[in-house]
Amino acid sequence: MARGLTYADAVRLLGGGESRIVTALDRLTGGLLLAATGGGSTFALSLFDAKGELFRHGHDLVRELVAKKRGLGRTDRTELLAAAQRVLVVTAFFEVVAEVDLPFDVRELRIGKAEQVAMAGGDPSAAPLLVQGLTGTDVPLITPARPYEHLLGDVMLFDRKLSRELVRFISGLAVWDRLSTTDQDRLTDTLLEPVPRAATRRFEEYLQRLAGEFPELGFWVDRIDHQATRAEILEIRTGLAGLQRFLDEMAARQLPDDRRAALSRHYCARLGRPLSESGDAPTGMVIPTLQDAYVNPRYRKEFAVHADKLTSESWWEEVVPVRDDLQETLIGHLTAPDATRAPLLLLGQPGSGKSVLTQVLAGRLPANDFMVVRVVLRETPADADLQGQIEYAVRDATGETMSWPELARTAGGALPVVILDGFDELLQATGVNQSDYLQQVVRFQERESDQGRPVAFIVTSRTAVADRARIPPGGVVAIRLEPFSDGQVGQWLHTWNTSNSAYLASRGLRPLPAATALAHDALARQPLLLLMLALYDADTNALQNGDATLDLAELYERLLYRFAGREVGKTERGLSEQAFTEAVDEELLRLSITAFAMFNRGRQWTTEQELTDDLAALFPGRPGRPDAGFKARITPGQAVIGRFFFVHQSQAPTQETRLSTYEFLHATFGEFLVARLVVRELTELARATLARSRHVVVDDAFLRALISYAPLTVREPIVDFLAQLLSRVADEIRRAMGDFVLGCFHTALEPHDGHSAYRPVRQTVTAHHAVYMANTLFLTTVIKGSVTGSELFPGEGDPVGPWWRCARLMQSQLHRSGWSSLIGAIRVNRIRAAHGTRDVRLSSPAPTLTLEHFSASWTFDHRPDITNFAFPGVDEMRASAQFVCDETEDVLLHALAPMNREGYAGYDFDTTTFVKVGDDRYVSITHALLNLWNRRPDAHDGDNDSLVEAYETCFNFVGEYFVLYALLRQLAAEAPLLPREWRARVVERFATEIKDAKHLRPWARKAFYDIDVDFLNEDQS
Repeated sequence: MARGLTYADAVRLLGGGESRIVTALDRLTGGLLLAATGGGSTFALSLFDAKGELFRHGHDLVRELVAKKRGLGRTDRTELLAAAQRVLVVTAFFEVVAEVDLPFDVRELRIGKAEQVAMAGGDPSAAPLLVQGLTGTDVPLITPARPYEHLLGDVMLFDRKLSRELVRFISGLAVWDRLSTTDQDRLTDTLLEPVPRAATRRFEEYLQRLAGEFPELGFWVDRIDHQATRAEILEIRTGLAGLQRFLDEMAARQLPDDRRAALSRHYCARLGRPLSESGDAPTGMVIPTLQDAYVNPRYRKEFAVHADKLTSESWWEEVVPVRDDLQETLIGHLTAPDATRAPLLLLGQPGSGKSVLTQVLAGRLPANDFMVVRVVLRETPADADLQGQIEYAVRDATGETMSWPELARTAGGALPVVILDGFDELLQATGVNQSDYLQQVVRFQERESDQGRPVAFIVTSRTAVADRARIPPGGVVAIRLEPFSDGQVGQWLHTWNTSNSAYLASRGLRPLPAATALAHDALARQPLLLLMLALYDADTNALQNGDATLDLAELYERLLYRFAGREVGKTERGLSEQAFTEAVDEELLRLSITAFAMFNRGRQWTTEQELTDDLAALFPGRPGRPDAGFKARITPGQAVIGRFFFVHQSQAPTQETRLSTYEFLHATFGEFLVARLVVRELTELARATLARSRHVVVDDAFLRALISYAPLTVREPIVDFLAQLLSRVADEIRRAMGDFVLGCFHTALEPHDGHSAYRPVRQTVTAHHAVYMANTLFLTTVIKGSVTGSELFPGEGDPVGPWWRCARLMQSQLHRSGWSSLIGAIRVNRIRAAHGTRDVRLSSPAPTLTLEHFSASWTFDHRPDITNFAFPGVDEMRASAQFVCDETEDVLLHALAPMNREGYAGYDFDTTTFVKVGDDRYVSITHALLNLWNRRPDAHDGDNDSLVEAYETCFNFVGEYFVLYALLRQLAAEAPLLPREWRARVVERFATEIKDAKHLRPWARKAFYDIDVDFLNEDQS
């Protein structure tokens, strides 16, 4: 689809190659449609023709489209509907112009020979600009991406432009000169004001009529009257069934080809399967099907041009309203031209239902009009490009190998829709910066459009990492899924309770009331977590009989423990209470090792062989048994992990063998188990520390092996789970735990051979130690609340130096995402110890980042009585940046380069020359000047204290000539904003410098224009 259409383009598109209507319109417009030239008197006469042939033929084109609508595929239908809407914009204008009461006979618009010669001359500007407006200017298009009011404003501007060119055209004809001034003014006013307004209103009327024939047009905007259709769709609040019903009614009559049908069968089959497919539900329990249990979510929608806003909770909640018409929004998007120009971005929190929504949508889009390919990004090859990812998903869904162009060509009139599910998981799986991923999608769409294969894209991601992908030029529509409302919680539970009525009755259990679930507000409003609550309560009504203080970690703990207990009960009977507890702990330990197998490899899945290797390395000599304290033998991974309710087992054939992989139903299960095992191990180590004799050394080998490959902070849910789990640890144990992990930090760089066979990924020795250092540092701050540099580096006279080296080591070895997450999780405050030595205090959780006031005396460790100094480091800073190739240093030095002018003697230290301006405040020349230049005036009446203060700070550097020169130039521009009395003191203060430098006087005269200064009034020569 073209990115823009002129009126001539739209007419030719609607009329086709041999249309009698196009031929007639071309004649009426003087040949502008088919030759893209012409116009002249023929066009002028047609505009004001009382018979209305010009606009009547525009309506004829639209009527022909209506007559053949049922035979159109989705792609053609959308393209022609967009063209029809553009034709109606211009047709409405033509119709209103034809109704204008002219002060002359329309036949007088015929152009004489002299005028024709002038217009046919060598100067292209002599051609009627009105014709250019119809052949060279895109006609506005109503789309779902922008508010309806804005787009009507665009139509109004377009009509006004046509009116201006029409006035210009008529005023150049002989008939204009024969009109009186009054008639000229009256006609001009009519064409410039009432005509555009009336034409825009007329277009709205036509748009409503067109929406009656093409219902999808009603979903491109919110003001078209389609209340009956809206009500019918909203009545169906589950499974996007209303979307399917609506699109089915419009779908083309032709049946899909075999390949499209195969894709559709695959996705439709998922609708009839349980909401959660993995593992065995408790005996007798019924997991409702996806189509029955899926509740259409609430959402917020905004057109985004900058990615940083997408991660801001306050922006979404304060600026973007909540909506409940997701089906309508999806219909509008997928039937509008913009769908093939930029991806739809679907955001949500973990467990909000993003992936489930894409599963439902893939099954609901009718195959007659859509060809859906759902790409689960975490399952695609890590090194595949976008086309490779799509082709992999097609093979996975159908078993057939085919290239994308081959598949796209079979779409016929159907619109290909590619759903890329899990951008956040792609980031984690590849560890590669994917900041241009959305731009790759747009480039793919552009290529496909150029090849006549337009394609729509939907991309899902966790909200927290939405800013990791740059928004393509032109912006994208972003949708953020919202938590369930009270009513939606009740609706979901009604389906659950109805499906399980027999199961609950047979066990004497009560259905779960919405009020009970909503007592756990943060859990009940996320679809996945609501399922967890329902599963938990369906065992023994534990939720209804328990307390209301359950947090997410406690829910997962109880839920996993109950299901692990049921698995143990299936295979081992007659166990004592202690043996049963140990067996359940063993089951959960095995799951935790599985979670670490995924986490340490940066993936959401692991293979059977990887898990087997990890178990052998972590528990050497005891295959199938994790620890001497666990009595029951470990069941092989493929037999136990695969049947566990929260783990999904997949098998894929390779060239040599069958590859078995495991993944959790949701990433948060694995993230909880990672946090659980860390806290469990630290608890055991703390207890051992408290109970040990003086000569017994408590070994951190197992902990070190687990947390030396990936920063725990890289997954935000792990951080949250750690905080929740640690909050329940007894004070004595927590203190011992904090002391122990601090000791682990002290020895993080020392050689260690424990569990050396455990190598989930290839890693340098340096990176291994740096990751362990980062994790023990983070755990120390979380457990102890805060820790100082003196505690981190005992025995060091100045702990800042060791801290700098430690931080640089971690920065150099962690991946970008790991480093960013670490500095976001730990707050560093610069302090001085009681005896005056510099120190740092690290704390967690880190509050919202606020940069501390720069203290040069702390940074350079100067005595407070020093009033100024120069840090001779500009050349060294440049050399360091050149050597290290650090992005941050490069960006900062680039920004400051104009302030460090090379080749000017005496000006080499603009950035590193500091002057004391307060009790403990030092500023550099660069800082002072930038602060002044970026200071916004507080007032416009000459009373501007903050601006005066900024100038006074800069005056400390007037010893440098260029500073006074810069300040006088600034003063000259801002003099009216500054108090006259203060400026009088300034000119007196620097009178000598101004007298001695002629180049300063012109600026001084402007800066002190209203002050009587003798030397400024001297001869300017």
